[in-house]
Order: sequence, then structure tokens, then C-alpha cells
Amino acid sequence: MKKRFLTTIALASVLVLSACTGGNNNGQDPGPSTSNAGSDGSATKPNEANLRIVWWGNQVRHDITSKVLDKYSEANPNVRFSPEYQGFDGYYQKLTLLAASNNMPDVFQFYVGAGDANQFTNKGLVEPLDSYIESGLIDVSKIGENTLSGGRDKDGKLYGIPLGVNARAMFVDVAAYEKSGLMIPDNGYETWEALYADLNALKETTGVYGSDDIFNVAFTLPYYMRQFGQSVYSQDAGIGFDEQLFTDYFNMRKQWVSEGLMPKMDATLSVKGPEESFFVKGQSAVLVGYTNQYPSIAKAAGREIRMILMPGPNSDRAMDVRPGLHFSISAKSENKEEAAKFINYFVNDVEANKVLNAERGMPISSEVRSMLAETFEPEMKAVAEYMEKVASHSAPLDAPAPAGGSEIDAMLVDIEQQVMFDQVSPADAYATLKKEAASIVANSKE
Repeated sequence: MKKRFLTTIALASVLVLSACTGGNNNGQDPGPSTSNAGSDGSATKPNEANLRIVWWGNQVRHDITSKVLDKYSEANPNVRFSPEYQGFDGYYQKLTLLAASNNMPDVFQFYVGAGDANQFTNKGLVEPLDSYIESGLIDVSKIGENTLSGGRDKDGKLYGIPLGVNARAMFVDVAAYEKSGLMIPDNGYETWEALYADLNALKETTGVYGSDDIFNVAFTLPYYMRQFGQSVYSQDAGIGFDEQLFTDYFNMRKQWVSEGLMPKMDATLSVKGPEESFFVKGQSAVLVGYTNQYPSIAKAAGREIRMILMPGPNSDRAMDVRPGLHFSISAKSENKEEAAKFINYFVNDVEANKVLNAERGMPISSEVRSMLAETFEPEMKAVAEYMEKVASHSAPLDAPAPAGGSEIDAMLVDIEQQVMFDQVSPADAYATLKKEAASIVANSKE
């Protein structure tokens, strides 16, 4: 199968792993590492720590994260970092290999609740962070519980601190709408049929497509299922949606593609990131993505882009505010307290977040958001305003993926391509998915 375009994250090519050291200066001193007192009461040097830290992302993320590591080490000379970073493809496979060789990093970028995460938390490879919050090493006093909840497992243990919050959004080309004589619905389309009608007009305006493919299973399928009171996952059955909803979803998608309102699957797969989308090139007028992608998309497009809520009925029930990513700590780390202090700095320090510029999502600390509000560029201010709207038009997150969730995710991607390349019907695809997903969950529990 051809590699699919992941709209959930702006991906870059896999980068050469590299390491760097440095220090860090920030508005509030993150404080030195644990220091030991001599027998005569004199102070000794704080314990030296070399923190291995791993993340995925594009070059912008690599650059700004490296700057923050430098700033931290500058203020905490006893702490050095050994960073490793790459594109998303192969990231979890890499973590699996590191875990198998008993070589997990001290701090690693993660997404608690994702299918790939279960194998790490279930096997005791990730350190619960509750005790570090209780001791004050990680300050969550300015972070809401709804935000933190995305880092908890089904038993309530906290395995990751969110690095930002994001929401799904529909990006629309303001000029294309004006040229088509259409009104942009500020609160999103109330029905999919209404969007369908506008895409026909927008296609005439762009001369190519009305929209990029907005039905990517990793991005839109969970939203679509939530609209109708169902969910992608089931802890026992593997999938939590019925055949009718699944077939409706793919039949609508296939119709829109067949009528040229959206590109065919092979054309969609040729797009390597949202900055290279048909939307950015002016060949479509609608795109979907996460809010943290908006600044780069708007700048790449070079024209006025607006964010509106996702389309269809019951949007308030389907929209959610989600952690963009998490930082977690290895259960085998020899520097857990230092790792906790660094994570606390990363999410709570104002100066660090000026550098990070909400690239992983809006800051989770209300104090940091307030302090940075006036420094945001116009694109980031638009994200902040949109996030405020989503906060009042959203519902709690779904439960975490079941054991074996990563295998179900991979199967969904495979089935998506089979259906869109007309290799299997939506009904037959659902039958296979239902049977195999249930088997995956059952085998994972053995």
C-alpha cells in the first residue's frame, strides 16, 4: 500500500538523529537539580544528569525544542540533554525497539491513549506522574483537569503531561467563498449536505476541487462517529461503531470523490503535508486539520484563511479539545526527578513557551496563555480565539483505545485504501474489520 497522508501532524521526512547539549535561561528559574549537603553543612554541587529525550516532528519543532533545551541547561548547568528526533513515520517502532533493548530515553514524546501507547503503559514501561505532582515537582495548579485527563489511562493514573491543546478545524479560503457568492458559516455547516452543495460551487471557482479529501480515517472518522453517539473503539469488541454508520461514511466519501469535489486517493496520498496540499496551492477551498497546523498553513497559502467548526449534525457533541502531545518519563530512567523538573519547566515557563510558540498546541497553563496572549502573531491569535469557541462547543474525549489499538489503527488505514481504490466494498470491509478488531483485542488480553 502507498503511504497515507497523516493530517493529524505536519510530517517531515525522517531526519538524521542528532544530539546536542546546552543550557537555558528563563523568566522564572526552574531551579537547580537535587543538591547534596556536605557533612559540615556546606553545599555541594547538584547531581549531574544527562537526560535522553526523544520526539517526532518537522524541522520547525526540532529547532525550537533544541533552543528550549539549551535555555534549560544554561540555567541548570548540571543538566545536559541527548536529544533524538525524527519524522513521525517509524517513531513508535523505534520506541518499541528501544524498550526491547532496555534502552528507553528518560523523556519521550508520546500520546497517552493512542493505540501505540497501550503496549508501553500496560507493560510498565512508562512512569506514573501522580507522585511528582503530589510532591510539587510538576505544578498543575494552572492546568485544568479536563486537559490533564487526556494523559490518564482507564484506571486514572497519569502517564503524560500534555504539551499543548488542539482541536479539529475546517480551514476555508475566504476569497474563494466570496468569489463563489457563498457565506462562511461561523459555527460550521449544520449538515454534510450543506457542505456538499457549497463544494460544488467552490469547485467551479477553483477550477480543480472544492476541497482536499476531508475524510481521512485517522482524523475525521472519530469525529463522524461521535456525531451519532458512537466511537471508533470498544474495549471489548475492538470497534465501537455499526455497519450502517461505517458504510454511510465511505459511500459519501466515494460519491464526493467520483464527482470531482475531492481528489482521488492516489492524488491525496501524493501530498506529503498540509503545506503541500491542494488547498495551499489554491486548487481547493476547504481543508481539515488541527489548530496547531493553522499558522504554517496560513503562511504557506499566503491568503486569508478562516477556521470554522467541523461540519455535520451534533457538532457540539463531536468536537473535543485534546492534548496535542504528551511528555512521558521512562519507568527505567535513573533521572526521574530531573525529568519531572524539566517537564514542569517545559509546560509552565513563560520564556520557554515564547520560544515554543504553541507549535505543539496552545499552552496548557492558563497563566502562560495569559502572559503570551499579547505576543502572539496574528495567526496564533486566531488559534487562541478559535480554541475559546471550541471550549463552549465540545464534549469530553472518548475513552482511551483498547489493548491492540495500534493494530486496529493500522487495519483501518489499510481498509481505507482498499475501499477507496475499489478493491473491497464498504460493507465487506466492515465485516472484516469487525471480526479482526475483536480478535486483536481478545488476543491482546491473553
